[in-house]
Amino acid sequence: MKPLSFFTFFVCVLLWVILPGDSYAQNYQNLRRELQEEQENARTDIENLRRQISSFEQQISQAEDEYSRNYEQQQNLSREIALRSAIIKTIEEEGIAIRNELQVTQQQIDDLTDDLDILTENYQKSLTHLYKYGRIPDEVLLLSATSFNQMLVRSYYLQRFEEHRRNQKEQILTIQDELGDRRNELEDARSRNRDNLAELTREREGLERRLSEREQNVAQLQRDRLRLEQRLNATRSEAELMEQTLTQLIEEEIRIRAAEQERLDRLEQERLRRLANAENIRNRREREAQVARYSRPAETASNVPSNEQIESIEASFEEQKGALPWPVSSGVISARFGNRVNPVYGTRIDHPGIEIVTDPRSEVRAVHDGYVFAVQPISGFGNCVFVKHGRFITVYGNMSDIDVGRNDFVQRGDVIGTSGDENSLKGPSLFFMIRDQNTNLDPEIWISSR
Repeated sequence: MKPLSFFTFFVCVLLWVILPGDSYAQNYQNLRRELQEEQENARTDIENLRRQISSFEQQISQAEDEYSRNYEQQQNLSREIALRSAIIKTIEEEGIAIRNELQVTQQQIDDLTDDLDILTENYQKSLTHLYKYGRIPDEVLLLSATSFNQMLVRSYYLQRFEEHRRNQKEQILTIQDELGDRRNELEDARSRNRDNLAELTREREGLERRLSEREQNVAQLQRDRLRLEQRLNATRSEAELMEQTLTQLIEEEIRIRAAEQERLDRLEQERLRRLANAENIRNRREREAQVARYSRPAETASNVPSNEQIESIEASFEEQKGALPWPVSSGVISARFGNRVNPVYGTRIDHPGIEIVTDPRSEVRAVHDGYVFAVQPISGFGNCVFVKHGRFITVYGNMSDIDVGRNDFVQRGDVIGTSGDENSLKGPSLFFMIRDQNTNLDPEIWISSR
């Protein structure tokens, strides 16, 4: 082989081989990290829900009186079923994240394998060419140069060729190591996926058992028709009482605001009359003193926002439809709004709000700016806080503790108290209601989705 043809060959090899970069590996690591964070968040939610389920299971086993036990069991079973359904949904979401991680990891393995094949093929071509045609010693190639400049050029490319071969070998070893890491990660993700599917199966079986228990419990309760009728009538009376109380509170609040406005109007008229008289006083000092005294408008005696502020709050509340925050940081809706069939009674009851199962004594926060216009207990709903946002009203019931009072102005996110616990009327939950003047609204449509 002529020196020039060999020299041309390894220069072309240097220009032909394209070495893979590090950007894809970095993107893969970032994407995999995000997927694993999603899995960790889902696992945290699952553990919180399991803790609440354990609480209800304990309550179910502790009831004593047969009827009371059956009725409390029915209520807690419904709440536990809602929690188990939420767990299944979260486990399914975790499974999706794991399978996405499997797909991403497998794609990375495929890409690394392709890169390894290309590097190996190029490296083998270099070795094959050297084996087939032989390698002219470097000193011969240098000494055969026709000029000193040519010798320098050949020396440079000989050095580059050796560096290139070393880099090829190092890259092959690096990618082989990375492939080993990715395959270990793939096996780990497959193991977590198997655990996820097994857990999903167990939870679905648990849900089926609880649904069956609830059906049996309903049958047991239906055998005691007299007590059922009494409980049904009491539930209807509680809902009606809530409606009546809320209507009365709204009317009283309107009356108070109207009386306050009338008082302010009278004071303003008297102020203007005295201001006009003061301006006619001849003595300058006395005139200036009286004018200064009656130049400032009368102020309201309460913390209730002005009509302008109320209108602004009302407009803002309406704009937040579908984006209002939940009144508690975590929880599952166990009783929904509206006309629904009671599984025990087989009758329809109009539920004015929603019930959110949450941790005992969870912080309850105002969902929007407004002012507290009433705080009082309501039969069937426990201690309630009523907050006004213009024509809109939010009600927070079954409260363990209340940290606000009448006429207090609250801002979105302010803590107004804590939700119920095991000793509360509705257990560890919060009753939440939204009303537009005399019309009850579905809170699920107004609060943000989770």
